[in-house]
Amino acid sequence: MILIRRGKEPKSLLQYRKSDQEACYEELPPKPREDIRRQMWEEQKGLCAYCMCKIKAPEDVRIEHYSARNPKSGMYNAANTLDYKGMLGVCYGNSFYPGVKEEDKTCDAHRGNTPLTVDPRDIHSIRKIHYTADGYITSDDKKIRTDVEKTLNLNCKASSLPENRKNVLIQAKHEIRKMCGDRSHDTYLAVLEKVYKRYIEQKLFTPYCGIVISWLEKQLSKNQIK
Repeated sequence: MILIRRGKEPKSLLQYRKSDQEACYEELPPKPREDIRRQMWEEQKGLCAYCMCKIKAPEDVRIEHYSARNPKSGMYNAANTLDYKGMLGVCYGNSFYPGVKEEDKTCDAHRGNTPLTVDPRDIHSIRKIHYTADGYITSDDKKIRTDVEKTLNLNCKASSLPENRKNVLIQAKHEIRKMCGDRSHDTYLAVLEKVYKRYIEQKLFTPYCGIVISWLEKQLSKNQIK
Protein backbone atom coordinates (compact mmCIF):
# COMPACT_ATOMS: atom_id res chain seq x y z
CA MET A 1 0.00 0.00 0.00
CA ILE A 2 0.93 3.65 -0.36
CA LEU A 3 -0.30 6.68 1.54
CA ILE A 4 -3.44 8.12 -0.03
CA ARG A 5 -4.47 11.72 0.52
CA ARG A 6 -7.93 12.82 -0.55
CA GLY A 7 -8.43 16.24 -2.11
CA LYS A 8 -11.59 18.32 -1.95
CA GLU A 9 -14.73 16.42 -2.76
CA PRO A 10 -16.06 16.72 -6.35
CA LYS A 11 -18.47 19.63 -6.78
CA SER A 12 -21.20 17.34 -8.03
CA LEU A 13 -21.01 15.32 -4.80
CA LEU A 14 -21.19 18.48 -2.69
CA GLN A 15 -24.21 19.67 -4.68
CA TYR A 16 -25.97 16.37 -4.21
CA ARG A 17 -25.35 16.36 -0.45
CA LYS A 18 -26.76 19.88 -0.13
CA SER A 19 -29.76 19.17 -2.32
CA ASP A 20 -31.35 16.55 -0.08
CA GLN A 21 -31.26 16.15 3.71
CA GLU A 22 -31.75 12.42 3.25
CA ALA A 23 -29.02 12.07 0.62
CA CYS A 24 -27.14 8.80 0.81
CA TYR A 25 -24.71 6.77 -1.27
CA GLU A 26 -27.41 4.27 -2.27
CA GLU A 27 -29.26 7.04 -4.12
CA LEU A 28 -26.15 8.72 -5.57
CA PRO A 29 -26.83 9.96 -9.14
CA PRO A 30 -24.55 8.93 -12.04
CA LYS A 31 -22.75 12.29 -12.37
CA PRO A 32 -21.20 12.51 -8.86
CA ARG A 33 -20.49 8.77 -8.95
CA GLU A 34 -18.55 9.26 -12.19
CA ASP A 35 -16.73 12.30 -10.79
CA ILE A 36 -15.74 10.40 -7.62
CA ARG A 37 -14.26 7.59 -9.68
CA ARG A 38 -12.30 9.94 -11.91
CA GLN A 39 -10.92 12.08 -9.08
CA MET A 40 -9.85 9.08 -6.99
CA TRP A 41 -8.25 7.47 -10.03
CA GLU A 42 -6.21 10.64 -10.59
CA GLU A 43 -5.29 11.10 -6.93
CA GLN A 44 -4.19 7.46 -6.64
CA LYS A 45 -2.26 7.54 -9.93
CA GLY A 46 -4.49 4.81 -11.32
CA LEU A 47 -3.60 2.31 -8.57
CA CYS A 48 -5.85 0.20 -6.37
CA ALA A 49 -5.72 1.50 -2.78
CA TYR A 50 -5.23 -2.00 -1.43
CA CYS A 51 -3.30 -4.30 -3.78
CA MET A 52 -1.75 -1.48 -5.88
CA CYS A 53 -2.54 -3.13 -9.21
CA LYS A 54 -3.07 -0.86 -12.21
CA ILE A 55 -6.65 0.29 -12.78
CA LYS A 56 -6.79 1.08 -16.48
CA ALA A 57 -9.45 3.79 -16.49
CA PRO A 58 -11.68 5.76 -14.07
CA GLU A 59 -14.74 3.76 -15.08
CA ASP A 60 -12.96 0.63 -13.81
CA VAL A 61 -12.66 2.02 -10.27
CA ARG A 62 -14.74 0.41 -7.57
CA ILE A 63 -15.78 2.93 -4.91
CA GLU A 64 -14.84 1.50 -1.53
CA HIS A 65 -15.92 2.91 1.84
CA TYR A 66 -13.19 2.47 4.42
CA SER A 67 -15.82 2.28 7.15
CA ALA A 68 -17.95 -0.45 5.63
CA ARG A 69 -21.25 0.80 4.19
CA ASN A 70 -23.85 -1.60 5.48
CA PRO A 71 -27.46 -0.35 5.46
CA LYS A 72 -28.51 -3.38 7.55
CA SER A 73 -26.11 -2.47 10.33
CA GLY A 74 -27.27 -0.61 13.42
CA MET A 75 -24.22 1.66 12.98
CA TYR A 76 -25.33 2.84 9.53
CA ASN A 77 -25.19 6.60 8.98
CA ALA A 78 -26.42 7.86 5.60
CA ALA A 79 -24.43 11.12 5.77
CA ASN A 80 -21.18 9.25 6.39
CA THR A 81 -21.63 7.26 3.18
CA LEU A 82 -21.14 10.51 1.25
CA ASP A 83 -17.94 11.56 3.02
CA TYR A 84 -15.37 11.69 0.22
CA LYS A 85 -12.45 11.43 2.63
CA GLY A 86 -13.80 8.06 3.72
CA MET A 87 -13.77 6.66 0.18
CA LEU A 88 -11.04 4.68 -1.58
CA GLY A 89 -10.63 3.67 -5.20
CA VAL A 90 -10.07 -0.06 -5.52
CA CYS A 91 -10.00 -2.77 -8.15
CA TYR A 92 -12.72 -5.39 -8.53
CA GLY A 93 -10.54 -8.05 -6.96
CA ASN A 94 -11.28 -10.82 -9.50
CA SER A 95 -15.00 -10.65 -8.64
CA PHE A 96 -15.99 -10.20 -12.29
CA TYR A 97 -14.73 -13.62 -13.32
CA PRO A 98 -17.55 -16.19 -13.66
CA GLY A 99 -17.43 -18.86 -10.99
CA VAL A 100 -14.51 -17.29 -9.14
CA LYS A 101 -13.80 -18.93 -5.78
CA GLU A 102 -13.96 -16.80 -2.65
CA GLU A 103 -10.30 -17.55 -1.87
CA ASP A 104 -9.36 -16.10 -5.26
CA LYS A 105 -10.98 -12.72 -4.60
CA THR A 106 -8.99 -9.80 -3.22
CA CYS A 107 -9.38 -6.31 -1.80
CA ASP A 108 -12.94 -5.07 -1.20
CA ALA A 109 -14.43 -8.07 -3.02
CA HIS A 110 -12.90 -10.36 -0.38
CA ARG A 111 -13.26 -8.00 2.56
CA GLY A 112 -17.02 -7.54 2.49
CA ASN A 113 -18.06 -5.53 5.56
CA THR A 114 -15.23 -6.70 7.84
CA PRO A 115 -13.73 -3.76 9.79
CA LEU A 116 -10.09 -2.91 9.10
CA THR A 117 -7.21 -1.69 11.23
CA VAL A 118 -4.82 -1.01 8.35
CA ASP A 119 -5.62 2.32 6.71
CA PRO A 120 -4.15 3.55 3.39
CA ARG A 121 -4.88 7.12 4.55
CA ASP A 122 -2.63 6.84 7.63
CA ILE A 123 1.16 6.87 7.22
CA HIS A 124 1.69 5.24 10.64
CA SER A 125 -0.52 2.37 9.57
CA ILE A 126 1.29 2.00 6.24
CA ARG A 127 4.69 1.85 7.94
CA LYS A 128 3.56 -1.16 9.97
CA ILE A 129 3.39 -3.14 6.75
CA HIS A 130 6.45 -4.91 5.41
CA TYR A 131 7.25 -7.29 2.58
CA THR A 132 9.29 -10.43 2.14
CA ALA A 133 11.87 -10.85 -0.63
CA ASP A 134 9.36 -13.14 -2.36
CA GLY A 135 6.80 -10.35 -2.56
CA TYR A 136 4.50 -11.35 0.29
CA ILE A 137 2.90 -8.59 2.33
CA THR A 138 2.63 -8.93 6.11
CA SER A 139 3.05 -7.05 9.40
CA ASP A 140 4.35 -7.55 12.93
CA ASP A 141 1.08 -5.97 14.10
CA LYS A 142 -1.33 -8.89 14.56
CA LYS A 143 -4.46 -6.98 13.49
CA ILE A 144 -2.83 -5.47 10.42
CA ARG A 145 -1.35 -8.84 9.49
CA THR A 146 -4.86 -10.29 9.59
CA ASP A 147 -6.11 -7.40 7.46
CA VAL A 148 -3.58 -7.80 4.66
CA GLU A 149 -3.17 -11.56 4.69
CA LYS A 150 -6.76 -12.68 5.35
CA THR A 151 -9.38 -9.93 5.16
CA LEU A 152 -8.04 -8.29 1.99
CA ASN A 153 -6.27 -11.45 0.75
CA LEU A 154 -3.34 -9.46 -0.59
CA ASN A 155 -1.12 -12.50 -1.02
CA CYS A 156 -3.55 -14.10 -3.46
CA LYS A 157 -1.61 -16.31 -5.87
CA ALA A 158 -4.54 -16.41 -8.30
CA SER A 159 -3.92 -12.72 -8.91
CA SER A 160 -0.13 -13.24 -8.95
CA LEU A 161 0.20 -10.52 -6.31
CA PRO A 162 3.33 -11.85 -4.56
CA GLU A 163 4.99 -12.61 -7.91
CA ASN A 164 4.13 -9.17 -9.29
CA ARG A 165 5.60 -7.44 -6.23
CA LYS A 166 8.71 -9.59 -6.33
CA ASN A 167 9.30 -8.75 -10.00
CA VAL A 168 8.77 -5.03 -9.40
CA LEU A 169 11.36 -5.06 -6.61
CA ILE A 170 13.85 -7.02 -8.72
CA GLN A 171 13.43 -4.54 -11.57
CA ALA A 172 13.84 -1.55 -9.25
CA LYS A 173 17.06 -2.98 -7.80
CA HIS A 174 18.37 -3.65 -11.31
CA GLU A 175 17.68 -0.08 -12.40
CA ILE A 176 19.35 1.32 -9.27
CA ARG A 177 22.46 -0.78 -9.92
CA LYS A 178 22.58 0.54 -13.49
CA MET A 179 22.34 4.11 -12.22
CA CYS A 180 25.21 3.50 -9.80
CA GLY A 181 27.52 1.61 -12.11
CA ASP A 182 30.79 0.70 -10.39
CA ARG A 183 30.92 3.85 -8.33
CA SER A 184 31.24 4.24 -4.57
CA HIS A 185 28.92 3.23 -1.78
CA ASP A 186 28.18 6.92 -1.20
CA THR A 187 26.96 7.14 -4.80
CA TYR A 188 24.72 4.12 -4.17
CA LEU A 189 23.18 5.81 -1.13
CA ALA A 190 22.67 9.06 -3.05
CA VAL A 191 20.86 7.15 -5.80
CA LEU A 192 18.64 5.41 -3.25
CA GLU A 193 17.69 8.76 -1.77
CA LYS A 194 17.01 10.23 -5.22
CA VAL A 195 14.75 7.33 -6.21
CA TYR A 196 12.97 7.47 -2.87
CA LYS A 197 12.22 11.18 -3.33
CA ARG A 198 10.72 10.45 -6.73
CA TYR A 199 8.14 8.26 -5.06
CA ILE A 200 7.47 10.32 -1.95
CA GLU A 201 7.92 13.93 -3.03
CA GLN A 202 7.10 13.73 -6.73
CA LYS A 203 4.52 10.96 -6.22
CA LEU A 204 5.70 8.98 -9.23
CA PHE A 205 3.73 5.95 -8.16
CA THR A 206 3.72 2.80 -10.28
CA PRO A 207 1.94 -0.57 -9.84
CA TYR A 208 3.07 -2.45 -6.71
CA CYS A 209 5.60 0.25 -5.82
CA GLY A 210 4.75 -0.15 -2.13
CA ILE A 211 7.31 -2.94 -1.88
CA VAL A 212 9.98 -0.74 -3.47
CA ILE A 213 9.23 2.18 -1.15
CA SER A 214 9.40 -0.14 1.86
CA TRP A 215 12.73 -1.57 0.69
CA LEU A 216 14.16 1.91 0.05
CA GLU A 217 13.14 3.09 3.51
CA LYS A 218 14.79 0.07 5.06
CA GLN A 219 18.04 0.63 3.14
CA LEU A 220 18.15 4.33 3.92
CA SER A 221 17.32 3.72 7.58
CA LYS A 222 20.27 1.36 7.86
CA ASN A 223 22.53 4.20 6.77
CA GLN A 224 20.65 6.85 8.75
CA ILE A 225 19.82 8.96 5.73
CA LYS A 226 16.62 10.97 5.99
